[in-house]
Amino acid sequence: MARRLDRTNVIVIMAVALLAVWPPSILLANGGDQRVVDGTYLINLSRAPFTPRVGAKTAFLASFVDLRASRLIADDLLVTVRIAKLGGIGTDKRTFLSRQDKLTVTGGVLEFSYTFTEPGLHEIFFDFVLASSPGTVYEAPDFLLDVQAGADRSPATAWAGAAAAGFAVGFLVAQFLRQRRTA
Repeated sequence: MARRLDRTNVIVIMAVALLAVWPPSILLANGGDQRVVDGTYLINLSRAPFTPRVGAKTAFLASFVDLRASRLIADDLLVTVRIAKLGGIGTDKRTFLSRQDKLTVTGGVLEFSYTFTEPGLHEIFFDFVLASSPGTVYEAPDFLLDVQAGADRSPATAWAGAAAAGFAVGFLVAQFLRQRRTA
């Protein structure tokens, strides 16, 4: 017997279909940290994946917020990004691995990526100036990252996980629809 799909059923079917084709990179976790600079500005640093792995590109997104205005900094910025590896337990030694000077940031958002070559603790530093007042350099406290050895997951493993999640959601939706039909 043919049955007309109501709006709820269509939404559930669309959600299951979306889960079935969702790319694995979206399913991997991301996250971030915040640092206040001179009590006036805030830097949000997000990364994906959340735990960087040696040999795998880590995507970073830094947003620069004016705390007084409660919005992204409207002025253009010149930002220096430095990445360092810490020298070991109980030492302040660090080796700088990367430096990008005077990156122009418009709209308060900077995107960049980096591939770590060694496991261990790493620091990311941001220094910036407002284009409207280049005489004042703002130096943010460092962001500390624990880089792990090896790749997080192979693409095949991620796709298998996505397929399993899609199957599980589909099974639960089918059970839900079956219960509604018998009620």
